[in-house]
Amino acid sequence: MLVRDHAEADPRAYAACCDALAAFDLRDQLAGIAAPTLLIAGRQDPATPPPHLREIADAVPRATLVELPGASHLAPAQCPEAVLTTLRAHLDGGARRGMEVRREVLGDTHVDRAQSRQTPFTARFQDFISRYAWGEIWTDPTLSRRERSMITLTALVAHGHYDELAMHVRAARRNGLTPDEIGAVLLQTAVYCGVPAANSAFATAQRVLAEEAETEG
Repeated sequence: MLVRDHAEADPRAYAACCDALAAFDLRDQLAGIAAPTLLIAGRQDPATPPPHLREIADAVPRATLVELPGASHLAPAQCPEAVLTTLRAHLDGGARRGMEVRREVLGDTHVDRAQSRQTPFTARFQDFISRYAWGEIWTDPTLSRRERSMITLTALVAHGHYDELAMHVRAARRNGLTPDEIGAVLLQTAVYCGVPAANSAFATAQRVLAEEAETEG
């Protein structure tokens, strides 16, 4: 049906629409958009390539850009499930709040990088993270974010997830923990998770804190 509609379109009318779009430039008004904004880009789209949408996302306050690998100009027709999952995550209030908290705790750079790597295969997992981990657990007011950071650091050390630990050391600093407090948490893990685990954790945390100090300096 989509192909038929394009085939049956009047060529002159289609060309007129293209001319109108080519001259329709509202970039100077993007900063005034207050509504939560989602941009979905097909990574292989030659007509509206990802850099064009990235320019919009950079200008609209707190906009989210999702790139779909392998998708071209008509991503909803080419990979409808991935587009639908992305839209659901954006339109769902819990998922939207979860994405806000995720950005507040982990930082825009990390979340943007995770979103840019999203594929149809991982789209549902990304939705799960935003909806459940960040939209329900991290938004529960029973524990403060400082407390949740301390719990998270301990759990990551216990299971040896040191790449995730590095990310959450940064998050802990963003949540208000001092380097001394992070060190105290890791020292506690030496008792209950084992000295080798804590040794690796201290090495990871020291690297992250040194990078942070260098950046601030």
